[in-house]
Amino acid sequence: MEVQRDNEVLDLGPPKRRALLLRLLLANGQTVGVDRLCDDLWDGSPPPSAMSSVHAHISRLRMVLEPERARKEQAKVLRSVPTGYALRVPPDMLDSVRFERMVQQAHALSSRGRIGEARQEAERSLGVWRGAPLLDAYQHRFAEGEAARLEALKLSVEELCTTLLLQEGQIAQAIIGAERLIERDPLREASWAMLMRALYFAGRHAEALQRYETVRALLARDLGLDPGPALRETQMAILRHDTTTLRPPPQRILLAAAPPGETVTPPNAAGPSLPGRERELTRLSGLLRDAATGHTRWAVVTGAPGTGKTRIADELVKSAAAAGFDTAYARCTGNTGPQSGVRDRTLDRLVRTMDTLTDTAEARPAFCVLEDVHRASADVREFLSSYARSVRHASLCVLLTASDAPGPDTERLLAELAVCDAEQIELAPLTESDVRQIVSTEADGAVPADMAPEMFALSGGNPFLLTQLVKQAASRRDTPDERLPVPPAIQSIVRARLAGLSPAARQVVECAAVSGDEPDMELVSQLAEMRIGVVLELADQAVAARLLSWDESRLTQASGGYRFTAGVLLRGVLMQLSPARRQILHARAARLLAARTGWDDQDIATHVVMAGPALPAEESERALRFVSASVGLPRAVAVGSDRRA
Repeated sequence: MEVQRDNEVLDLGPPKRRALLLRLLLANGQTVGVDRLCDDLWDGSPPPSAMSSVHAHISRLRMVLEPERARKEQAKVLRSVPTGYALRVPPDMLDSVRFERMVQQAHALSSRGRIGEARQEAERSLGVWRGAPLLDAYQHRFAEGEAARLEALKLSVEELCTTLLLQEGQIAQAIIGAERLIERDPLREASWAMLMRALYFAGRHAEALQRYETVRALLARDLGLDPGPALRETQMAILRHDTTTLRPPPQRILLAAAPPGETVTPPNAAGPSLPGRERELTRLSGLLRDAATGHTRWAVVTGAPGTGKTRIADELVKSAAAAGFDTAYARCTGNTGPQSGVRDRTLDRLVRTMDTLTDTAEARPAFCVLEDVHRASADVREFLSSYARSVRHASLCVLLTASDAPGPDTERLLAELAVCDAEQIELAPLTESDVRQIVSTEADGAVPADMAPEMFALSGGNPFLLTQLVKQAASRRDTPDERLPVPPAIQSIVRARLAGLSPAARQVVECAAVSGDEPDMELVSQLAEMRIGVVLELADQAVAARLLSWDESRLTQASGGYRFTAGVLLRGVLMQLSPARRQILHARAARLLAARTGWDDQDIATHVVMAGPALPAEESERALRFVSASVGLPRAVAVGSDRRA
């Protein structure tokens, strides 16, 4: 990366500072929180000194970029705001933006038949490149999506150049260009088809057919696939000497294909804003930009309930619509198909929608969202698979959302889409840094910032649970309480998930909740009066119901790898127990643990206090005697303690 002022290249300093500048540039003028910067610059594992290091680098960058402005209050380019930093740079100052505009112009000239000018503009756009994009941040995950997008756009321009050479009759140069493209990406069928056409027009018919056999064997060996329709059509055209099919048509306009008076603006590199999901949105926005340049792109977003699949889809629909895309939306309901005897109306709507969008994509780019594909009928899955294989060169982006446990039929569909280069994104839980950012920016000051760690522990990083907790905390700001109650919406979720369990599995979950957020499975076995093997099998039901989760890295602990998915779900389970049942289970837990280690254990003290009158006073006193005022009780105990505590 170079930054120039008055033709002078500025000294940006060490690698970390250059990576920081790139991260701010990729935000496209939006504010980036300090916590997010620390996470991105140290890939999720920032050292204790990370925050002070970021502040120091910002100060040095400001001195380089704006030496005439002595104080940060005067800064115009690198701005400080309460929630972080923003780099305000006009788009025209970035060579990546100039590159994309030249690409748009090249496609526009080509669509109007001005082949020579189009090739000159395409070659001029490639002249902007000086090597790998975002090289100063190549080791950082935050740069991966944008770097891949720019590389893909460059490859599309190189394909355009080769196509234009072929249209101009410069066959030898077209062959060289196609072979270079194949060397870059040996599995890209469009490049092989281009090479076969160029060889045919060079009079090398047999060699063109040999190249078809080469790519056919390559696809079979590496992907287990046959050549796609475009490649097979090229082979048949060569066999029939069909020069009309083999000669590439003029390239249609791609990025500026709106009706007169309108423009199509590809979504910016940073994409829409959604705290905690910036990386995912950047990758998906890149697919929209690819679609705007004449490529069909597919994406699959998977995740557990509440991880934000629908919100990401909504944000992308807004971004696409604002950029001039035609948009469509559908949801699979799961109650149709041959077995139900109901005609699949989702399929009817989907076929009409996709056909309409594909036709429209000849004039302007299109974006289609299909949610809950794990509920799709066999007909819908078959349609999607066939459509992905056959439609490859429309200005179209298709986004599918699915559960993180979609089932074998949907898994087969996702595998087929992966072969068609579908981008697959799994939404992980939010990090504590994400939660801190959301609490500070979305709660409008109604929730104290120091509640972020508690919000993270209670939500488990689940965006939906977090949103409900933030709303609950904000509504109680005038009546503060030591213990945040379980929001009604989450209580309903817990009741629904418990209702889906067998009676024995529900008993295991209740005993696990009494044991704690990382339940001691041996203790759960004793409380439930079941063999440990039976308890573990029933715990798997709770994992499927998303009340418990399983982490293989925790196998050596007493929990056996199980833990509650979120602290607020544990609280919700405890709320479903009657006070008497809850106290009796706590009393039994205290006695069982005391039989192992004796009464002088702080965990036992928790059970003693929560047991209330279910535990005789003499046993309570024995357990609590060791807890001195200097040590204090755990916060969970202090919240629920009675006079004996």
